[in-house]
Amino acid sequence: MNKSILIKIVKWICDGYVDALITGIEENENYFPYTIAVIHFIDELQRKNIKIDYKEIFNDSIIDNVLKEANDYLMRWYFEK
Repeated sequence: MNKSILIKIVKWICDGYVDALITGIEENENYFPYTIAVIHFIDELQRKNIKIDYKEIFNDSIIDNVLKEANDYLMRWYFEK
């Protein structure tokens, strides 16, 4: 997995909980299927030197699912502390 893309996506999604989400995604990939798919897609485009604008390339449904994954994980993370 391309960690720099992972960090950019997480910062874009939820600035403020970056470290918790990064660790969560790296250690619990099964909780983040949409997020992982987005990371792999962006990574593949970048490898082919295709420039993209994150906000224009994904529809609201994908963004909503990525946000839901982050929210669900943060709720589990917060209550387990």
